[in-house]
Amino acid sequence: MTTRIVGLLLVSALIACRRDKPRQADPSGAALSAAAAPQDTAFAGTTASVHRARLIRPGVPPALLRAVETGSGPGYDRVVFEFAGDSVPGYHVEYVTAAVRRCGSGDAVSVAGAARLVVRFEPARAHDERGNPSPPERERATRLPAVKDMKLVCDFEGQVEWVLGVAAAAPYRVSETTGPARLVVDIRHRP
Repeated sequence: MTTRIVGLLLVSALIACRRDKPRQADPSGAALSAAAAPQDTAFAGTTASVHRARLIRPGVPPALLRAVETGSGPGYDRVVFEFAGDSVPGYHVEYVTAAVRRCGSGDAVSVAGAARLVVRFEPARAHDERGNPSPPERERATRLPAVKDMKLVCDFEGQVEWVLGVAAAAPYRVSETTGPARLVVDIRHRP
């Protein structure tokens, strides 16, 4: 009986500890727990596209992009997209070789770096109810080891798209967190 109670307490403690950990999406769109996610410089990542669809619910406004943060860790650079609300909208992340164009004008967009990683959210918006940009910063020259530059190229009809200019088409990983809702993109530094 005592062994059974101790076992239940251990399982409960493990579940409680894992509740707030980020979830990582694999290229097939399935979610992995943080414990299964590769760590720091040892992560394998992918260069293939990563996609996760979310339902568009009638009467519910698209997720509001609240902030975009960048930083560098041991062996990788990190870009964090933070949303208002409790969940990340659908997303599609992929390297592109064709020119990246602004969604409204069709104008070509140039970014620093040898490769371009596009991060698209849907349904999402990068402006408030009055049309004010959210976040206000739409371009950032990061000059990090992997991520050199980034620009918002689309905020139209429920779609938000950023292009990251990166040093090389290196492996990347994508994970989601809650409280607040964030999509985290880590791009490995060149060896």
